[in-house]
Amino acid sequence: VLTRSDRNQQQSPYYEYRDAAMTRCAPFRPEWIKQLRVVHDSLPDNPDVAMNNGHFMMQTTLFVGPVNFYYRDRQGCLVCEEMNTGDSNFITPFVPHSFTSRDESQEAYIVAVTFGGSVRKALTEFARVGADKIASLTGSGADLSSRRRCLLRRRAAAEALCPEQLSAGSGIGSGRVAALMDGAAPAEGELQALAAALHVRPQDLLCTPMEDDEEVVVTRTSQTEAVARRWRTYVFVPLARTVHQPDLKTFDLRVLQSARPGEQISVGLHSFVYNFGVRPVELRWTKGGEELSTELQPGDSAYVAPLVDHSFSVSGTDVPPEPGSASSVADGFHKVEHPGAARLFVVRVPGSLTGETLGEFSTFSETGRMRVGRETMRWYN
Repeated sequence: VLTRSDRNQQQSPYYEYRDAAMTRCAPFRPEWIKQLRVVHDSLPDNPDVAMNNGHFMMQTTLFVGPVNFYYRDRQGCLVCEEMNTGDSNFITPFVPHSFTSRDESQEAYIVAVTFGGSVRKALTEFARVGADKIASLTGSGADLSSRRRCLLRRRAAAEALCPEQLSAGSGIGSGRVAALMDGAAPAEGELQALAAALHVRPQDLLCTPMEDDEEVVVTRTSQTEAVARRWRTYVFVPLARTVHQPDLKTFDLRVLQSARPGEQISVGLHSFVYNFGVRPVELRWTKGGEELSTELQPGDSAYVAPLVDHSFSVSGTDVPPEPGSASSVADGFHKVEHPGAARLFVVRVPGSLTGETLGEFSTFSETGRMRVGRETMRWYN
């Protein structure tokens, strides 16, 4: 149990922390966190709310019960979002945030999954070079012009090309090259010409703007259920997404009564699973041709490694839905009812198997690339 100062500057219980399933092989650290501080309003500046300082890891969160989510936006303003069961968020590193309960009579908790990406893997270089110097190579996510400027200058410097040489090599006028190197957006033809001169792919010169509402992403069940993916035995309700982490995939996975057993799942991502429903679920997987299984009771969690075949099945006999638990999910032009379905919070992250890693692996010679990770021979005879 962690304590924080209240409005009277007295220390009192704020969070109860419990570890969830994790492994050294995965890049995430999931936590079950109960909100012990109860507030009776949703004012962003409630003096009983203790904001943190933000943290280095990215975070995606599932909300269960009446939870208030607070954060400081890009303009420095405090924001409070009233969250309920099935809502979710994504929090960019170093954004200050906090959570409280709105009702002491109801269970209120979050499942917070923090994880690292490419910056975490490069932490040694950041420590040695300095984040301030590295920032000069990237620009700001909030300023697309600065990002384009830094990117093109970084590519040109790596290729030892001054602006005049880049102009000559690309066939783009010197005045226009100067504008591009100052952050102007290239036309399609200019992008191709610059890429050829710099010996990179055109996509290596593209920047995606980070909008104000992308630093913190909030999703509601009412929004995400409308775009759910219906399988024969599952309904995948997508939760918080961000284009800046394209391999992060989170779901409210409904395991239907027909899942006896459920369909097989296999993805190239690390998967964290938490049972936040009221029904036990059987997790089955295969290892070396052997089928294994375990039962996930409500509150239990599990980790599934990339490309492990697995499935979920409802356990025991059919049970009627609890009051208010029936929900409808759009399936094309129809409404699909799934009362009494088991509910799992599923978080998928790439670890080191990012799109960039897989793209690099695809370029290896097919005569030898299966030696990666299990090399048994010298590179020379």
